[in-house]
Amino acid sequence: MDMDFLHINRNDKQSRIALANELLKPFGFNSDVFESHLSEEMVKGNIENFIGSVPVPLGLCGPIDIHGQFANGRFVVPMASQEGTLVASYSRGAKIINACGGCDTMVYDNYFLRGVQFLTESLKDSDALIAWCRSHEEQIKNLINNSSCCVTVLDLLYERLGMTVIVSLKLDTGDAMGSNMASKAAGILSGYVYDNSGLVQRILVLPFPEDKKFIPSRQKGKKVIARAVIEENAFNEITRTTLQKLNEFIANYKNLLAMNGAYSLNIHAANGMAAMFQAMGQDVAYIGECAQAIVESHFLDSHQLEISVTLPTLVIGTVGAGTNLPAFKAALSLVDCYGPGKAKKLAEIMGAVILAGEISCASAQCAFEFVQAHEKMGKNRPILS
Repeated sequence: MDMDFLHINRNDKQSRIALANELLKPFGFNSDVFESHLSEEMVKGNIENFIGSVPVPLGLCGPIDIHGQFANGRFVVPMASQEGTLVASYSRGAKIINACGGCDTMVYDNYFLRGVQFLTESLKDSDALIAWCRSHEEQIKNLINNSSCCVTVLDLLYERLGMTVIVSLKLDTGDAMGSNMASKAAGILSGYVYDNSGLVQRILVLPFPEDKKFIPSRQKGKKVIARAVIEENAFNEITRTTLQKLNEFIANYKNLLAMNGAYSLNIHAANGMAAMFQAMGQDVAYIGECAQAIVESHFLDSHQLEISVTLPTLVIGTVGAGTNLPAFKAALSLVDCYGPGKAKKLAEIMGAVILAGEISCASAQCAFEFVQAHEKMGKNRPILS
């Protein structure tokens, strides 16, 4: 094939499949490996140059008992991953939590951030621009609130860098993940300010490129806490270690992570989060900022260890985007989290499952069974020839 003349036909799926076949032929494959029940019409708005799907193994975690503000009951949670032991480990953590009375959960805050940068001609103009924006906040809020069925402006925030003024929108995006509607809101903000203030030399950045990377002062999304009280007898029956060792292990790994500059003080919250994101139609790229999690533990008495995980930036949705595709819609329905009014419930379920994974993985490491478990259950070995 002459790669210099490689062309993807954006208007003909069959020609794209033929191209894929031609590219795969030297390697002994054809496009059947990407066969999918999805049609091009179904994925319109989700992907371009569509040729099929890549399967990710889907498993069931749990059940896990949750007592939350929005999630209450026993849940079997879908997780999609290629890592042997992952679903088994999270399920074992759920078993430990269930044996000790379940997991408490809470969404303690929820908002999306989006910023615009305006360049002014002087420091005086920067001051005047912020003052002008503050005096027109009601008009700005009304314009944005009327732009979408799901978006509400909670606040406007102001920062400065030289002659640049950064105006940030703090938004409630309902049960949508919110990225696109927040960018649309930023566009409305920038247009209104530029056209009417008379103080903007030019718009520098629209929107501020803050997504899918961890920026400590720009954390957004749903803020979730999951908590369980682990009883000594139940814990000893399920694991081959002790609560004392578990508590000491958590303190030690957090100290080592903090000493080396880590923001995310957990063992592998990203693991379970990615598996649930893949299973339930979330934007997996947001793991880059969502996987910040802090694990805490302390003894209530000599036989009870309280363990919690705090997720300060969980960007998820139960309407729009990938959630509308059939498999993701079905996976969300397994935990009754598809559609309006369900995003905070999904956040609490994710928090509880991530806590289960932290408890189980820490227990395996305390018992020196972590490597053994992967050797036994993660049997896919590299093929080198």
